[in-house]
Amino acid sequence: MQAVIVAGGKGTRLRPLTYQMPKPMLPLFERPFLVFLVERCREAGITDIVINVHYQAHQIQQYFGDGSRFGVRIRYSIEESALDTAGAVKLAEPLFSGAPLVVFNADILTDLDLKALIAAHRSAGAVATIALTRVEDPTAFGLVELDSDDRVLAFREKPTAEEAARLGIDTVNAGTYVLEPHIFAPVPAATPWSFERQLFPGLLAAAQPVLGFVSSAYWLDIGNPAKYWQAHSDILTGHMPYSLAAREHRPGIWIAPNAEVDPQAQLEAPCYIGEYCRLGPQATIAAGTILGSASLVNRPLSAGLYPPGTMVP
Repeated sequence: MQAVIVAGGKGTRLRPLTYQMPKPMLPLFERPFLVFLVERCREAGITDIVINVHYQAHQIQQYFGDGSRFGVRIRYSIEESALDTAGAVKLAEPLFSGAPLVVFNADILTDLDLKALIAAHRSAGAVATIALTRVEDPTAFGLVELDSDDRVLAFREKPTAEEAARLGIDTVNAGTYVLEPHIFAPVPAATPWSFERQLFPGLLAAAQPVLGFVSSAYWLDIGNPAKYWQAHSDILTGHMPYSLAAREHRPGIWIAPNAEVDPQAQLEAPCYIGEYCRLGPQATIAAGTILGSASLVNRPLSAGLYPPGTMVP
């Protein structure tokens, strides 16, 4: 297997956080989110990775290099202009090995079982397998309709509440795919091309087998500030499994090894205190606080996501 991570977007919904940093490099508990995706590939046995880059590409290339530091091989496909999702993967075609591709959108936090997704793709003999998740309110998403064998029948644009109720469909595209590389042959080069609007509907029109893999795994699009904050909160509360580089001093109280916390400081669960932070005796850390590294606090701090170097003397 080979992985392609689509990481070239400008992250406009996350501004101002992304003015000087590409969205996949935003930290999730002090580690770039893209590290999480690379490690997920390695843990699933996928060590040949292509990362599509465009906006602030040099930051990603400098951080990951050839991937050897992470136990994988990384190469880069550089977009000169935005090519949309399928167009970005098409650009990487010269780097394809011929093996099936596991494709990721670089703004999805999930604990989806990649090995199970790959096994389902192989068992079904599909040319494309789309991870799907169920949502309570489908009006904000395009819906994916399946038959009784989980083959995709149709893609439906964002429905009204009445249409969603009538259709009885709550499965939406979860942003992770297993794809046979030959399906990109008809995609025009250097042309913006969409998975949802062009490539996948084209496969259905050509009667190609497209599988829907419905999962109950945790799933969150972290592409806006509210969702980015929710990702941290869900990890702290245990809704999303994630390895924190900190010790749980008390239930829900996570403190990094090099942080200094005065015994009189008051910490409410859940919260996270980053590397080299210093909390004085008057510090009160409210529940739901994520304090970035090298921060100084000596008075009450309300819940929120605080960047590294925050000073509250």
